[in-house]
Amino acid sequence: MTYAASQYQKQSGSYLSSREMEVMAFRHVNSLLTQAKDHEKKVAALAANLKLWSILSLSVERVDCPLPSVLRDDILKVGSWSMRYSNAAFNAPKDLQPLVDVNNDMIEGLSANTKPPVLTTTSSAYAGTTGQSSLELVG
Repeated sequence: MTYAASQYQKQSGSYLSSREMEVMAFRHVNSLLTQAKDHEKKVAALAANLKLWSILSLSVERVDCPLPSVLRDDILKVGSWSMRYSNAAFNAPKDLQPLVDVNNDMIEGLSANTKPPVLTTTSSAYAGTTGQSSLELVG
């Protein structure tokens, strides 16, 4: 690797937070998914979606992941669904819009500037549901 390339690689992404980089990655994959009009572009878009969700899933499975366990579990469940759907869509005439919708939900969640409120046992709407996935709580 040349000196210039190594310096660029060292500096790339240093201007953005990890959330901003994740939002950019989801937006890029969604762009690929929405522009996939032929088989070759569809395969490339699905491969990018699989790679993104694989990386995200591996990162939330790490022992040092700072996310709450409920959120980690939910991300793993959504990621698992997205990867299964992507795999099924490689050689099947499946609509890619559900993948775009899920990715848009992730973009929305990652773009939220508000911090989650600190819940106490008296103010929690979900008191007594510790350890349950939010997907299980919703239904």
